[in-house]
Amino acid sequence: MLKRFLVSAAAIALMAGAAEARLQLSIGVGASTFTCFDGQLSCDVSGGASNLLTIDQTVGGAFVQLTLTQSTFGAHNSLQLSSSSIENNLGVPIKVTLLASDTGFTAPVSFVNNSGSLTFNANVGAPDSTLSFWADVLDAQGANPNNTPGSLLETVSGHALTDPDSFSGSKLAAFDATAPFSMTEGAALALRADGSVTGFNQSMTSGVPEPSTWAMLALGFGFLSFVGMRKTRLPRLAI
Repeated sequence: MLKRFLVSAAAIALMAGAAEARLQLSIGVGASTFTCFDGQLSCDVSGGASNLLTIDQTVGGAFVQLTLTQSTFGAHNSLQLSSSSIENNLGVPIKVTLLASDTGFTAPVSFVNNSGSLTFNANVGAPDSTLSFWADVLDAQGANPNNTPGSLLETVSGHALTDPDSFSGSKLAAFDATAPFSMTEGAALALRADGSVTGFNQSMTSGVPEPSTWAMLALGFGFLSFVGMRKTRLPRLAI
């Protein structure tokens, strides 16, 4: 009887732990914070597992028109965060922070490819914005609402030099995990009054490449610094 009770208690504990592991999104401006987790009826309109969709959120004067947060698990784990438009409607400069996180990504892995792209509009003169990427071998949950567990794999900062100004880049970061792990990605976007960001996308992809591909990856992934990297305006994300 005692053995059966202990087995049942362990099973309940595992189920409870699994329930806490979920895809999460956090958006903050100053003291105002919006959070949502996958399947939360009040904010997630996607209805699909590992697929968190929010529409028309106003947080501390920032209007976030559309965000899509997704995660996939397996040979190629991925965490994706995108937004069609992030606008400063407050009339004064603000910093908009976004965090996305999920747990239980499949091991083993030996690298994480971090990438991002965005377009600044009416934002010349604003201070640096920053994209950051974390991974945690302890599989801790991030983005609930402001925690970023694990090791900081990559950070890149820059600001608009023209109007509009578009940036993109990616880089391969070493990260070894032999058990399920978590990934968290975040952006701190500095926006002038009436400034905006369109076509925002931030992603992490992890796996174990074949030895023959390491040289190609090393050549193919060089982070393109925000500063001085000006391209044509990126199209809106088709979310």
